[in-house]
Amino acid sequence: MQAPRQKSEKLFMTVSILAMLFVLTEIVMQFFGTSICYTEGCKVVSQQVRFGEISILLIGFVTFALLALLSSMNRYVISPGLSRNINLILIVSLASEGFFAGYQAFSVRTPCLFCLIVLSMIMLLGIIRFLSGEKEVIAGFVSFAAVFSLLYLVVPVSATVSLPESDRLILFYSNDCKHCSEVMKEIEENKLSVKHLEVSGYSSFLKSFGIDAVPTLYVNDKYQRVFITGKEAIKRYLLACTETKKETGGNVPVKPRSEKTASPSKTGGPELAPDIFGQHSIIPPLGELPADNGICKQNEICKEEKQQP
Repeated sequence: MQAPRQKSEKLFMTVSILAMLFVLTEIVMQFFGTSICYTEGCKVVSQQVRFGEISILLIGFVTFALLALLSSMNRYVISPGLSRNINLILIVSLASEGFFAGYQAFSVRTPCLFCLIVLSMIMLLGIIRFLSGEKEVIAGFVSFAAVFSLLYLVVPVSATVSLPESDRLILFYSNDCKHCSEVMKEIEENKLSVKHLEVSGYSSFLKSFGIDAVPTLYVNDKYQRVFITGKEAIKRYLLACTETKKETGGNVPVKPRSEKTASPSKTGGPELAPDIFGQHSIIPPLGELPADNGICKQNEICKEEKQQP
């Protein structure tokens, strides 16, 4: 009976160390501006973390390090207290993973590969403990299922808002924002087809994406949806749209033009310009505001302008 338990403890410690090294590798790669995960879900999830993705990674690293340390001690010092602490950490970890998995499944609706691997490792650790006779970890699996299911019942803010599907460009504005007026004037001068929506009815929707300022342009493309916040960033995007519209004579759908010159196609005709979504100089990442002052915070719309005589 003692030999199988020691094998189980050794396997548990090995998996914990591998998980710790996996998370540590991601932390080191983050410092060098890269990542293990290249899926779109990883980028979306990292942008939703309040104190940055590194905070979640450090919590994961400490968790796996504690599990590895306690399981190593438990191999040589048989103590009920050590076993209870290991089980407690696993139960809390499984409950937490229930939240992360539910958030990705029902709110973000896009999977994070790195998160799924970490979830698999925690699940494996729980199964090892259960098979070794630690029935307490059943509470962890029950907690995971409960939290995951409860998140299904909570409708995300984005699901309660209906945006016009037929409009490719949607501008969120405020009547009290001078920058919004400048963007709207440019849209009118260039005769661009842009739907205008007053921000007061969509504040919760935008804040669920980390956006709390106007003007904000929503690009409802067929294969990708992007938010552009700030007067200058929006004007650069609209300028690209205007240039392409003039070149095509308005006979084809407006596709923004990149700063690079389009190369000729094999048929001899001009090749369509690359998609503007790849141009970081024109479209900032989701929720990231441009360096200029061409924004109006929703909670204090152009407050400094109203105070001027």
